Amino acid sequence: MPRTKRSRLGRTLVATITLLLCCSLLAGAGAASGVTYVTISDVSVSDDNPATGDLVTITPTIRHSSAGDAGFQINEVTLTNADGERIAEANDLGTVGGSETLDVPLRTTFDTAGDKHLTLHVRGTTVNSSGHMQSTSQITYPVYIDVDEPAADEPEPRVHIDAAPMVAGDDSTVDVTVSNGGEDPLSDVTLRLSGDGVDTKTQMQPTIAAESMTTFSFSVTPSETGSTDLTASLSSSDVNVSTTSAVPVSAVDDDVRVDATVVEDDNTTLLQYHVANAGNAPIEDVLVTAESPDASLPSASVEQVNASSSETVSVPIGHVPSEATIDAAYTVAGESSSVTTTVSGQGLQTNVLSASGSTGQQAFFGGGTGGIPIAGIALLFGGVVVGGVVGSRFRK
Repeated sequence: MPRTKRSRLGRTLVATITLLLCCSLLAGAGAASGVTYVTISDVSVSDDNPATGDLVTITPTIRHSSAGDAGFQINEVTLTNADGERIAEANDLGTVGGSETLDVPLRTTFDTAGDKHLTLHVRGTTVNSSGHMQSTSQITYPVYIDVDEPAADEPEPRVHIDAAPMVAGDDSTVDVTVSNGGEDPLSDVTLRLSGDGVDTKTQMQPTIAAESMTTFSFSVTPSETGSTDLTASLSSSDVNVSTTSAVPVSAVDDDVRVDATVVEDDNTTLLQYHVANAGNAPIEDVLVTAESPDASLPSASVEQVNASSSETVSVPIGHVPSEATIDAAYTVAGESSSVTTTVSGQGLQTNVLSASGSTGQQAFFGGGTGGIPIAGIALLFGGVVVGGVVGSRFRK
């Protein structure tokens, strides 16, 4: 009889040790110690390779198997770092029953880069079918995350406005340069130029290559004097940037002068009309006519004379007139204007072109203070000397 009791006691001890060993093994694999039917069945990580400062969501799935009829009341779910410090937690999450699951999102960030060894802890209490608490248990689960240093910021494109002082009512060219210093091209590029007193202009381009620049040219006509704030706005599939530049706008300075001289070239008498634009806006559609009491003088036209520039038109004539009244009609900033001067016979004196293509004496521009040499005007205003004649455009 004593031997029978010892045998039963031995078998009981063996069964108890086996059960504890099984519970211990299951707890190490994400199961609750003391409750074999509750586990962390899965863990999802919103970004397993974040950068420092990025918000990361770690979501464990707590599963209750159908092996037992007791519920599991979840008291808290925590996330700790390798030093055991809590970095995220959630409390009082309710009870899961047989075959039920519960997802618990935990959010955190990391201040330093490197491999992070984290641990999820689920603590709860077993509740039987009668609602009585039976035992407190804990589930643990490891989580590994590799945190990187933040990537270097991609430089934004740069937008630069290049605009000279403008004249109200006159067309001006505004250049806008876009510099893409990034490693990726800009795509679906739209560039808008706007400002007070000017019409908004838009240009588009499919791409701007990486580490390159592109210049967009706009024709702008300001309507008011003073100053206009031009704004260039760049938009693409990735970025939106803009810049603003104040550009002065002045009133039209209409200062045009006309003169005439006569030259002999290879036995041909030429009447040269000289039109100088000392104003701040180009003149267009210039028509030069002349009258003389003793000769019929031809007219001539010039398409455009830029600001601070001059043009000379040569036309053949039969003989040198005693004097000539020269009229130049033109358009400036959209308005019609004209200038008239009378040149005496002395001013029209014949100058013979030398073999080098220049006259033996200087021809002076009448009406200027002290007289301005025609060649000097050409050099000052950018005229082109062709065969001894400044400019060469003329129309009979």
